[in-house]
Amino acid sequence: MTCPATPLPVFRPQRGAALIIAMILLLVMSLLAVASLRGTLMQERMSANTHDRDLAFQSAEAGLRMGEQQAENWVRNGADPDWPDCRNPDAGGLYRHRNTGPNADPQCPQPLWEGPAPGDNGAFWRDAANDAGVPFNNEGLSLAPFYIVELISNQAPCNINNPDDDAPIRCRRFRVTASSRRANGRAQVVLQSIYATQ
Repeated sequence: MTCPATPLPVFRPQRGAALIIAMILLLVMSLLAVASLRGTLMQERMSANTHDRDLAFQSAEAGLRMGEQQAENWVRNGADPDWPDCRNPDAGGLYRHRNTGPNADPQCPQPLWEGPAPGDNGAFWRDAANDAGVPFNNEGLSLAPFYIVELISNQAPCNINNPDDDAPIRCRRFRVTASSRRANGRAQVVLQSIYATQ
C-alpha cells in the first residue's frame, strides 16, 4: 500500500505584524503608567498644600486669640489713650486707628495690615513668639504668628443689637488682624476680627 505524498508546508516570509502590535501595546501601557504617576503626584501636592494651609490657618487663629487677649488685658490694666499710631511702629502691636473717619491722619493712608509684611523693617506687627508661655513649633510651618490690635472706637454702643442705645456705659472696639508666619514661602493666612470689650 502506498501513501500519498504529503506536500511540504510553504513558509511565507514574516512581515513583523506581531512586533508592531506588541510595540503599540507597550506604548499604550507606558502612557497609562505615566498618566497614573502624574495623577498621583498631583494628588500628593494637593494634599500637602491643604496640610500647609490648615497649619497656617491654625497659626493665624492662635494669633487672633492672642491679640484679643492682649486687648482685654490692656483694658483691664487701664487703657492708655496715647497708644502709638501708624507713624510710630511699636513692638507691642496695639495702635490707635487713625486712617479713616473725622480724626483721620493723612500720614496713615492705609490700614496697618496693608503696610510692610510681618517681620519686615517698619512693620506694625507684633511677633507672638515674644509672648511668654505659648509654645510654637520652630521646625515647621506652624511658627508663632504675628498680630496687630487697633483701637477703632472708645465710644461704641455695648449692645450691638441696638446701636442707637444712649446708655451711659460705652464699650471699646478693637480690630485684631493676625497673620501666620511664612516658612520657606509656603502657605500664609490672614484673619481679622472685631473684638468688643467694656
